[in-house]
Amino acid sequence: MQTELFDVIIVGGGPAGSSAALYTSRAAQKTLVIDKDPHAGALGMAHSIANYPGVPDALTGMELLGLMKRQAVSFGAIYRNDKVTAIDPDGPEKTVFTVSGNAFRAKTLILATGAMGKSSEIPGEKKLVGKGVSYCATCDAAFYRGRAVAVYGKNREAVEEALVLSRFASTVMLLCPGGKLAVPEEEAELLHRAENVEIRYHSRVLSVNGEMGVESLSLEGAVDPLAVEGFFIYLSGSAPVLDFIGGRLEISSCGCLKVDREFMTSSPGVFAAGDMLCKEIKQAVIVAGEGCQAALYAGKYLRGTTIHRADYH
Repeated sequence: MQTELFDVIIVGGGPAGSSAALYTSRAAQKTLVIDKDPHAGALGMAHSIANYPGVPDALTGMELLGLMKRQAVSFGAIYRNDKVTAIDPDGPEKTVFTVSGNAFRAKTLILATGAMGKSSEIPGEKKLVGKGVSYCATCDAAFYRGRAVAVYGKNREAVEEALVLSRFASTVMLLCPGGKLAVPEEEAELLHRAENVEIRYHSRVLSVNGEMGVESLSLEGAVDPLAVEGFFIYLSGSAPVLDFIGGRLEISSCGCLKVDREFMTSSPGVFAAGDMLCKEIKQAVIVAGEGCQAALYAGKYLRGTTIHRADYH
């Protein structure tokens, strides 16, 4: 099926993706941004941003993202709320497939899906990432409406995400690996008030089970597996959101998307920016700058030149 051809498709509408969209659309490159949820990324979940250059008054992450989006749209960028499930990065025309059943084509791609919390790997976890294993309930809760899910962790993030899931899932089991939640009592009390949330202490997950999707969890000391369709992990660290890559692009030894000095991946014409790349410091202003660079290099690729266009004099 032939679809509209874009110059650039950007996967992710956070600070990296929206900054890239501003630069590509301002350069008169036909730009589509596919963002599964403006609330999904780290910036979208931030309650207060007070250190973004040029924005003297504190504002929420969503407000800052709204300003970025509005500026990109003013130059012609098109935003679409959808979840990317796979990409075909080969050839002169790339294809992006989404959960809604659409397939979009572009001459270049810029990937900017960010990173989410992860744990030390649990057997079965890696195989089922994007198939029931998630690190962001704020991103994926709506996909589990009326289903049984489990949240693994004891920190504030685990508690907050369990509450998010309680608005969608039929049952939320918070599996605490210790004997106590590491949050103030008033926050734990919010969980006790939620009728569909059950807290299970001293619950250590031994494996995630399932073939095409999460089916159950094996717990230490339990005879029968715990039947769930979603498993949300909040123990420590963060992992790049790469579930839609499907092995089509080269990954570094640390598990991040590998790019060269011009932010190009192992597939010509496919660029990446932001927290999905390995970095020690994660700040909105840094990833926004990377989005700008990825956009400029994508423009150079589209023109087939080694010379950059000056954006100011």
